[in-house]
Order: sequence, then structure tokens, then C-alpha cells
Amino acid sequence: MSKSTSQSTILYLRQKLNGLKIHESSDLLEHINTFEELVGDQVCVDVKIEDKNKDMILFCSLPPLLTAITCNINATNSLRFPQERWLEIISREPRAFVYHNFLTDKECEHLISLAKPNMAASKVRDTITGRGIDSSSRTSTGTFLRSGNDKIVKDIEKRISEFTFIPVENGEPLQVIHYGVGQKFEPHFDGLQRLATVLMYLSDVDEGGETVFPAAKGNISKRGLSVRPKKGDALLFWSMRPDGSQDPSSQHGGSPVIKGNKWASTKWLHYKVFKNTIF
Repeated sequence: MSKSTSQSTILYLRQKLNGLKIHESSDLLEHINTFEELVGDQVCVDVKIEDKNKDMILFCSLPPLLTAITCNINATNSLRFPQERWLEIISREPRAFVYHNFLTDKECEHLISLAKPNMAASKVRDTITGRGIDSSSRTSTGTFLRSGNDKIVKDIEKRISEFTFIPVENGEPLQVIHYGVGQKFEPHFDGLQRLATVLMYLSDVDEGGETVFPAAKGNISKRGLSVRPKKGDALLFWSMRPDGSQDPSSQHGGSPVIKGNKWASTKWLHYKVFKNTIF
């Protein structure tokens, strides 16, 4: 790890740790154990970063350290209550986390209502031109919402920033997507210098529609990972490793919906300010 990166990381951690507060109903021992486990696994990583602009990539090791402790600071109940926000570590490779009850029902319904009038066939990025093209590998419909579109969108974007510790301006506009029966998105990499992805589930799905990571490992004894959509939950996974290389285990896709409908919203995040070319 370079000297400058090490100093900036220590300063960043110190600032965040100084702001931590644990609410009265929390289990202190649980917080401490979670923190120690994650710190041991992810802070002491020997990473050499020459480009100072890639400090943000190193910071992608920090969210699970701090969010695991802070995501419940505004809660009034214990983790046993189903509507409370709490973080679950679901994979080490890729680094993936589910923030349960990240969105309220009202927020989910609001994003869907904003998107419905402008839905169109989803596209994929051409690997040569970078432009969106039609593809049988992605059969959903979708649309983008203007950043800061209204107060609810602003609140969600701010919450994503607090969850990931990546500035709001480093994120692309929210994309709302819909999958009907039989629709899917085959396994792919996000690419385009996207550092991380937050996928928020805006609806439950009766059957099918799981987010799958075929190459995931290190989470359980078997290879592969499947995340079932649950309304209000947010899935965060990192496409880049702390050294800035693409994580091959971050390949992911959306399984076909078998019964019902799947609504979701995606936020792609970059390690530097994203220049909005969508609007």
C-alpha cells in the first residue's frame, strides 16, 4: 500500500469511526464482533495503488466495516423486528452485501410510478462503441430517472452514498427496470469503469427473478450465489477489487421470471465523478 493511500485511508476511517453511535437497544457485543471480523478480513490488505485517484477503489473495502455498525443507528427496535434495516454479508468473492429494508414501500412505489410512463426495451452496451444496442441476452424494459428528480429520489441517492461511502456525484442516474414472465438478463460484467452496483428490489417476485452470481465463491461450501428479490432490499456488490482490477467473480445476471413481475432499480457507481451523458 502506498504511503499516501495509507494515510488517507487512516484519516477516512478515523473520521467515520469518530461519528459512530450505537443506539440503546443494540447488542454491543454483536456490533464489536462484526466490526472485528470485517476489519480483520478487509482492512489489512496489502494493496499497492500508484494512481492517487484510485484511493476511492481502496475505500470500497470500507462500507461493510462501517455500515454493519451504523445501518441501525436510527432504528428503534432490535434486529429481530422484520422492518428494521440491517446488513447481511452474503459473499466474500465477490464482495456482496444485502441491506435489508433499505427502501420503504412508499419509496418503491414512487420509483415505479415515475418510471412507468417512459419504459422502453432495455439495451446492452456494445463492447466496441459503448453505445446501447438491442440484445436477446437482456429482455427487460427500463428507463433512467434524472438525478435529484425530486425529494424522494434525492433521499435515496443520499442513502446510497451513505451506504457505499461513495459521493452522490460519482453515481449514474437511477435506472428502473421491469421483468415480466420469461424475461431475463444473462450473466455479464457491468464494465465501463463501474466500481460497484447497488440493485434495489422494488417488488417481490412470486417465482424466479433471482440475481445470480455463477462464479461466486467463499460464501458457502458450494460455488455460485443466488439472491431472491425482496421488496425494499438493496444488493451491493463490487465489480472491482481494491487494486483496481475487475473481479471475475462479479459476473452476474437476472434469472427468468417464472411467475409474477419483477421491478428493480439500479445505481452504478464510479470511483470518480460521473459525467452524465444519459440526459
